[in-house]
Amino acid sequence: MVKFKGTRWFKCDFHLHTTKSKCFEDQSVTPEQWVDRAIEQGLDCVAITDHNSGLGVDEIKMAAKDKGLVIFPGVEITCDSAKVHLLVIFDVNQSAADIRDFLVRADINAKDFGEQAGYTLKSVMQIAKLAEGKALIIPSHIDSYNGLSSLSSSALNDFYSLDNINGVQVVHGEFLNSSIDIKGNSDLILKLNQFYGNPTPPFDIDKIQKWYSPVKKAIDKNLAILTFSDNPHEPMSPKHGLAGIGESYTWIKMDEKPSLESLRQALLLPEFRIKNHIQSPQTPYNKPNIWIKSISILNTHITKKNCELKVEFSPQLNTIIGGRGSGKSSIIRFIRGVFNKKIDSNNIQSLNNIISDQDDFYKLEAGRPKKGVINKDSIIEIEIVRNDNLYKITASGISNSQKQSIKIEMFDDLTSKWVVNNDEGFIKFFEFEQYSQKQIYEIAQEPNALREKIDIAIQDIPRIKSEQDLIKKKFLEKSAEIRTMDLLIKDKGLIETNINDLDISIKKFHKSGIADLLVSKENFTKEKRVLSDFQDKIIAKETLLDSLILDVNVLDIDYKIFSEEYRDILEPISKTVVEQYAKIKSQLEALKASIVDSNQNYTESVKKSKWNTDFAKKITDLNNKRLELEKDGIEDIANYEELAENKKKFIDKLSVIKKTLLERDTHISKRDKFQIQYLEKCKELTHARNNFVSSLSTDQKLKILINQFRNKTDFENKFRAILQKESTFQDDINKLISICFTGIVETKIKEFRQIFLDIREDKKITLSLSGGFITVIKNLNAAQVDEIQLLLPEDEIEIQYKSNLKSSFKSLSTASAGQKTTAILTFLLSYGKTPLILDQPEDDLDNKLVYDLIVDRLKKAKEERQLIVVTHNANIPVNGDAEYIISMNSETRKLNVLYSGTLEQKQIKKEICDVMEGSEGAFDMRSRRYKQI
Repeated sequence: MVKFKGTRWFKCDFHLHTTKSKCFEDQSVTPEQWVDRAIEQGLDCVAITDHNSGLGVDEIKMAAKDKGLVIFPGVEITCDSAKVHLLVIFDVNQSAADIRDFLVRADINAKDFGEQAGYTLKSVMQIAKLAEGKALIIPSHIDSYNGLSSLSSSALNDFYSLDNINGVQVVHGEFLNSSIDIKGNSDLILKLNQFYGNPTPPFDIDKIQKWYSPVKKAIDKNLAILTFSDNPHEPMSPKHGLAGIGESYTWIKMDEKPSLESLRQALLLPEFRIKNHIQSPQTPYNKPNIWIKSISILNTHITKKNCELKVEFSPQLNTIIGGRGSGKSSIIRFIRGVFNKKIDSNNIQSLNNIISDQDDFYKLEAGRPKKGVINKDSIIEIEIVRNDNLYKITASGISNSQKQSIKIEMFDDLTSKWVVNNDEGFIKFFEFEQYSQKQIYEIAQEPNALREKIDIAIQDIPRIKSEQDLIKKKFLEKSAEIRTMDLLIKDKGLIETNINDLDISIKKFHKSGIADLLVSKENFTKEKRVLSDFQDKIIAKETLLDSLILDVNVLDIDYKIFSEEYRDILEPISKTVVEQYAKIKSQLEALKASIVDSNQNYTESVKKSKWNTDFAKKITDLNNKRLELEKDGIEDIANYEELAENKKKFIDKLSVIKKTLLERDTHISKRDKFQIQYLEKCKELTHARNNFVSSLSTDQKLKILINQFRNKTDFENKFRAILQKESTFQDDINKLISICFTGIVETKIKEFRQIFLDIREDKKITLSLSGGFITVIKNLNAAQVDEIQLLLPEDEIEIQYKSNLKSSFKSLSTASAGQKTTAILTFLLSYGKTPLILDQPEDDLDNKLVYDLIVDRLKKAKEERQLIVVTHNANIPVNGDAEYIISMNSETRKLNVLYSGTLEQKQIKKEICDVMEGSEGAFDMRSRRYKQI
């Protein structure tokens, strides 16, 4: 398992007894057995809380040494005449002697050490005050025997208001149900009586109500609700033993080296640092699939020469703090440079200067004035955990982000060695997001940028857009086919006129009688062509036989190289074959002569046939008729054949046109379907966006709306792009666009398109448009017209915000710059699994906005992804409960980490106070002046 810095979850049981409690059943249990049982139960931290005694602490600590089990010294003290039990938890470095001193001052007699019946007459308030500054008080089993039920309501309020009362131990999970109805709850009465072995007399509703009251008040006061085992010897046993250790437990988030201050910090933020076993039987946090473990920087102009600067990170919320000039943003600039991560500008031109600044930072030092922090021997090394595997990305030979040598290695747990990964493009798998305040602000100003952000986050969007593009391609192809058909169809009238004209001319020939002769002659001509083809085929066969006769001739073998003995044997054999082929050749020659005679007979017979006689007569009759007609003034009768041929051609063309007309209707139907499908894909995009924003756990003060087809600015930009008119004809365009957005866009867009088409077809329109604009529309090419047919407004992304829970939502467009930035940042923190790096996102925001919205979102987002935030606002590391804090040194010229750790550590607290609060004195002064608020 990859180790990491910062706070993490520990499985804790802070109500445990040892053999030093005299009610521990088996007094032979050794400290080693006790510790081993706690480890078997998977506990990370325990508190030794014997009855009115700390005598068991030292021997348990000794037994647990080097075993990974953290021991908090403690005691379960019995106080007040009502014998209320309180757990008093001391720091891990305290001993039995410290607890003895406390018990003596609490008026517990030494003879009562380990006795459950022993007690002090001091009240719970007095014991809590006595422990103040030395220990934390956790009231034991407040909803059971020896709990807080004996305190009056006002006394309980006062007790819960003490600074060192931040958590309570609860036994009955039923009491944690916010909707529970105590009165008349017979099931609950039955269940609790069974839990305590059906005592006599049985519990009644008054007793249960009395036990429930401290729990309800603790919940109302937002105290940490803790569950511990009180290690019973066996279920329902009043005695203690090994078996019960860890049967109930609480997950507590503390520093990697737990301390009393860690525990105090956890109890102050129960929502995010405390999960009892009823809420979370299993560990309440799983590390993200990808997170940055560390960055090491060597030999740059802003780090000490030959001295590696290493910054480590937690998988959750990391804050990089420091005064001006401390270089806190440089850390993330190096990360961005190694991965060649350009600013995600979403084509926002105003962010180009940020890109330029990054380029000037991550490059070899050059120029006047000098820019770039990289040396020729600079090495940047980043460790990233991906799918529980540790990778190391090393950049060397750096000229800039585009020109550097990148080596990727994976740590092999089996061999404990780094293995090089040479897969091309593998570095792209180490994804992360990063934003500065200016980026976030610009996204708030640019609606398309926010829509793109949403689309990137939705897994289905690439598929939908790909299908949308395919439908658009099919629509455009179908439109092109229809236009080709229209070119053909437009000649239909002309062709029909030509056919009519030809009919008139042909009728004249029919009246003269020559038409029949010409038709008859044409038929004979066709028949003659068939006979001639047959004659050509049979003559071709003669030629084929000639070739075969030549091929069948076989010469005998030349036996000169053979000996006389073998020649005499073989020569007769081959000679037989040669003679056989000679016979076949002779037979073929005879066959050929027969075929020649047959062919000649065919030719002569056709010439003598009645068909040939009739054909000759037709030719003679036709010639005589031609001479006769020429005498009557009808000339050029040969033109009849050309007229008939032309008519046939025109009729064929008309047939194709009629077929095309039928096909055109089918094509138009298909194109219309593609147009409908395109609209449906647009709706599917809207649906996916709606589903996504609905899934986000945004703040109650923030609401994201996807307004379908309502982005007027985007629509105008697309329309102008089609028209290729960037800025002119504003009045005309406004008039056309207003049609779409006055009513349901899906319906009104059809009206928009129809007006557009009517203008191109010179039809009358009711809309008053300038002549110049009408000319522009008429001069559009076919491709532009097709684009208009698919033109739809994009979805409008509207973010609504309210300044407080009681006010109504208002559109972000009317909000202040700070509110806009806050809202967008809140949105960006609402989704995503990859690491998110933020560079001073709180710039220009007031503290109230940061606390009300940003801090809460940070606490939620860090449960799903790693966050690295460069900040100068104390709300983020303190109230955001940063798991790890890196404080950069502003007193040195070189980049240097002054302190790193958690808020539990004194130097980190002091650094936050000095750098972010203006010193402890300034903070105290403000605190005193705020006292009367």
